[in-house]
Amino acid sequence: MIGLTLSDASGVPYWRQIRDQLARQIRDGELAPGSALLSVRKLATSLRVSVITTRRAYAELESAGLIFSRQGRGTFVSETIAPRDDDAVAEARSAFANALDRARGLGLDDDDVRALVEDLISGDKA
Repeated sequence: MIGLTLSDASGVPYWRQIRDQLARQIRDGELAPGSALLSVRKLATSLRVSVITTRRAYAELESAGLIFSRQGRGTFVSETIAPRDDDAVAEARSAFANALDRARGLGLDDDDVRALVEDLISGDKA
């Protein structure tokens, strides 16, 4: 499994962090179609989270068509990746709009917000 990093400070539930990071790795081709993922139990142990947490992340990825499970064989990256869900784009747009409103309420201007987003995308922690 390519490195997953969970953050307590982000305020994002662990299952969602796992789902989002794996989805990005799958969509970016870091996890090849057909490749095996860790079992729910092994991933939970590796990340030091509950099995329920990893099970929920895998269920979300499966419902998005990014992974599939075979009883007794394991969980694998889908051979064909489903196109992005319009609902997911709408949800992300709403989340960004709320964050933008909050940032502006805190006195940040558009240049400040752009710099923050670019830092987040590039992974800067500053």
